[in-house]
Amino acid sequence: MTVERNIEGLRGNAQRKRQEAFEKVEQGIQKLIKERQVINFNTVAKASGLSKAWLYKEPEIKARIEHLRENNSQTKEIPAKQRSSDASKDAIIKTLKERIKRVEAENRGLRDQHEAIYGRILQASEIEQRLERLEAENTRLKKELEQCLAQSTKHSASEESNVTALPTKGSKAEISHIIRDELSALGIKLTSTLASKIRNSTQQIVLSAIEALKEQLKHQVIRSPGGWLASAIDDAWQPNQPQGVKSHPADLFSEWYGLAREFGIVIGSRKEDDGSILVQENTGQWFPFEQFSSKWTIQYLRSKMPKQR
Repeated sequence: MTVERNIEGLRGNAQRKRQEAFEKVEQGIQKLIKERQVINFNTVAKASGLSKAWLYKEPEIKARIEHLRENNSQTKEIPAKQRSSDASKDAIIKTLKERIKRVEAENRGLRDQHEAIYGRILQASEIEQRLERLEAENTRLKKELEQCLAQSTKHSASEESNVTALPTKGSKAEISHIIRDELSALGIKLTSTLASKIRNSTQQIVLSAIEALKEQLKHQVIRSPGGWLASAIDDAWQPNQPQGVKSHPADLFSEWYGLAREFGIVIGSRKEDDGSILVQENTGQWFPFEQFSSKWTIQYLRSKMPKQR
């Protein structure tokens, strides 16, 4: 019983393998037909993965391959003219596809150029509008500048006629490059104190004081030229005259009062019991001499005289 069962199993297994081989042959043949390849024992063996000897051994398989080989050589062969026509069609289709791709690429390029040009046109338009606005603003500012210059000239002329041209004490007027060059040549550092004195005086007084300092430096060594120049500016020292001796307060007031009356700034004065002096402005108001003379300094009044006193 055991031997019979083993024989039946071997027979079943062999039959199953033979059927699988038949299926592989059929699949290989169908693949060759689909791909329009030549059908013979070599191609079928390669497509199915079976040996040619096995294909020749099986009568059904052998007959089928021979039949297909004959029909393939007679009916399946495509005429040369048809193959040429098909190849021509394929070439035309390929050419058309490539041309479509080029046209699409050119179209995209033209679209990008169009957008770029349109963007530049809009930008140019915006720039032109902005330029027009700036030109209009420039024209307006020029007119305002002309008006300001006219008013400034008129105001300066009015101040000149009223003897108020120089900056008063505390003014932040710029120091001229002429004075700066003179100080630099003398090696004098422009301290805040010296700058304040220069700003509170006139350029004529400052330059005269500088000339006086130059003369003194020829004859003696001055330890602090900057301090010497500050004193010279305060007392309006002139070159070619003794320096360093300040006027007596009474003499200083007399000179100041004479100049102030001459310019019409004051119309009277009086001495108080405590020794202080009051001066009467041309408006009728009374002010302490020290306060009023800090506004109308003697240096300023001297500079406005046709000749130095």
